[in-house]
Amino acid sequence: MIHVPLQPEPARFDALVRQPGLRALAANAEHLPPYWRECLDDLRDSYRSICAYLCVIVPRGTGARSVDHAAPKSKRRELAYEWSNYRFVCSLMNARKRDLDDVLDPMEIPDGWFVLELSFLQVLPAEGLYGEVRERVQATIERLKLNDRECIAARELYYTPYLEGRLPLELLQEWRPFVAREVVRQGLARRE
Repeated sequence: MIHVPLQPEPARFDALVRQPGLRALAANAEHLPPYWRECLDDLRDSYRSICAYLCVIVPRGTGARSVDHAAPKSKRRELAYEWSNYRFVCSLMNARKRDLDDVLDPMEIPDGWFVLELSFLQVLPAEGLYGEVRERVQATIERLKLNDRECIAARELYYTPYLEGRLPLELLQEWRPFVAREVVRQGLARRE
């Protein structure tokens, strides 16, 4: 996982999402209408189609994109229709996070808390992290199952062609920014 800076709210967000959402909240709707889906294309475009948790591109046309509420709507209804509470994620990560709030927020972490062991493409807490921070990084890895077969395969999909010289670093950075960052950080970037 890498730090994800908050992107500016789209101009049409207030009219499409916030205002209808505030009306639903004011009416004390038991089930919150999913107006956040109205901004899914804007969210995808703003975050370059990169899943905030898995750090891989979510290809268009797969139906695998979704909006995660960083502060779960079941616990923070007042944030259900706020752009700053949305994370662009793949549906796998959204399903794993659910409405739990023990996953570290990519917008609140610094780069470097999560590292990648490149031989096996395993996500690990960075060396030098101790106590609660290390525990929270490890808990996030476990909650999201970032080291299961699916997640490793997602990282490997573009890392292997990069290693074989069939993919330039620029595309690895665009499609797998965490993998690319780790390749560079570990001094393993190919000279192109």
